[in-house]
Amino acid sequence: MKRLCLLRHAKSDWSDPSSDDFDRPINARGAKTADFMAQHIAQCRYRPDYVLCSSARRATQTCTPLVAKLGASAPVEYRDILYHAMPDILLSEIQGAPDDATTLLIVAHNPGVVLLAMALSRDPDDEISMRVAHGVPTGGFIVIEFPEAEHWSEISEGEGNIVFFGRPRDLMSEGQS
Repeated sequence: MKRLCLLRHAKSDWSDPSSDDFDRPINARGAKTADFMAQHIAQCRYRPDYVLCSSARRATQTCTPLVAKLGASAPVEYRDILYHAMPDILLSEIQGAPDDATTLLIVAHNPGVVLLAMALSRDPDDEISMRVAHGVPTGGFIVIEFPEAEHWSEISEGEGNIVFFGRPRDLMSEGQS
């Protein structure tokens, strides 16, 4: 079985309107969320063993505390192609992931994250999928399992089960970590 985790970057800082979108950092709330989500992801049963991250500044800043929590147990690759990638690009990157990774985490951007999750879902009308379809906030975390897949190259649309969707606000209020 392969497990795919999707993490939308944390809240970005819009205080400098002249800032290039790619170089936009996360804001103070985003930094707090990134720290919390790093702790949650590192301690949950969906802990990744490989990470692909958009090279956009807000994505790398979201990933930084996670890298610190995961240590060497989860190599991280930063890729320009993940910046505002749509589902076809994201799926291509997933299909090329190393097969020794059982749980892969992608740190990327909307709308690609939501569209990919919905495209991969075997049952887009189930409760969790419907919550995802209504929107993934910054810092949102989705887990999709592919019970029949032994290789990342086998991942395709309509074959995954969305088993978890966590919004930072909800996880923080529940005291989960």
